[in-house]
Amino acid sequence: MSVTLKLRSEALAQLNAATIAAHLQAGVVTVRTRMRHRDLLSRALTGLRAQVTDDGNSVVAAWEGRRITFVYGPEGVQLAHVDGPGLAEAEAQRLVLSVDEAYAAEVQRSVLARLKERAARSGMVIESERVNADQSISVTLAATS
Repeated sequence: MSVTLKLRSEALAQLNAATIAAHLQAGVVTVRTRMRHRDLLSRALTGLRAQVTDDGNSVVAAWEGRRITFVYGPEGVQLAHVDGPGLAEAEAQRLVLSVDEAYAAEVQRSVLARLKERAARSGMVIESERVNADQSISVTLAATS
């Protein structure tokens, strides 16, 4: 028996793009995101070459004269506060979307690793694995007898 699973980072992260509700106040743009896992967020930011700090209450990424502070909002959804000199709303959205894409890729890698671990524990082997043009990953599993 073989099973082919197609892992799409957008679906796994429940993100087609960041859900953006931007508000410009005194040079700070705040956008709502769905990036909930701090460890995955930190890895995504590090992959984007940001200097990352996590004080337990917020995750702060700084690079190229910009800073994004991620904190939890009232509904458990993180808020991204983006600031820097001359920051425009469109630039803040682009920055958050780039983090969103990196975060989705981290989620995809994490789910793939868990899939492989669970398959091995269940007596299944991976017959094939490939990255598709849309960056989704197709995995074919086979049950061992």
